[in-house]
Amino acid sequence: MTGERSVTEQATAQTSATTGDRLDAAGWAQLAFGAAAGLATGVGVGLSAHGPFPWVTVVVLGVALGVVFPVALLRAWWARGGRNTLVETRAWVRSGRVPDEVPDTVWRPRVRQLLGDSSRQLFGAWAAAVVACLWAALAISGETRDWAFAAVWAVLAAVQFVQVRKVRPSARRLLDAPARVVASV
Repeated sequence: MTGERSVTEQATAQTSATTGDRLDAAGWAQLAFGAAAGLATGVGVGLSAHGPFPWVTVVVLGVALGVVFPVALLRAWWARGGRNTLVETRAWVRSGRVPDEVPDTVWRPRVRQLLGDSSRQLFGAWAAAVVACLWAALAISGETRDWAFAAVWAVLAAVQFVQVRKVRPSARRLLDAPARVVASV
């Protein structure tokens, strides 16, 4: 009987794992945005280069980055248990509450990982702010298109600062909560 149960449990776990890894519309949109950002970066490099820049280089760089950006995003999701796991963890942090049926051994490591990710994102936000300032300094004595690059980096930094500000305090409050006692049957 226990052999049948473990086979059934395995089948259920496999079914939930395959349906849980499917991307929703927002996930596909993020991947498409990553591909578009990669292509735009290739074109931006070509437009910002001084002197003639071979269009083949622009196309190859744009296509390469258009593939690398979404693959890096997929890899980041896979490293955290899939996009749905990450979305679920963010929902817990945003609401400040974890469902009672989720054990501490599951949600605490996820929230700790999200807090660690936000620390890295905070570092990235400060780095983007520094790049924005440096590009603005170049724009003062340079060309007007440099202001566009400074603005892009400033917006990137601002978005990251806002995201970090939303996650960190809520995640810390959840982790500071006392562990729940699970009643044994």
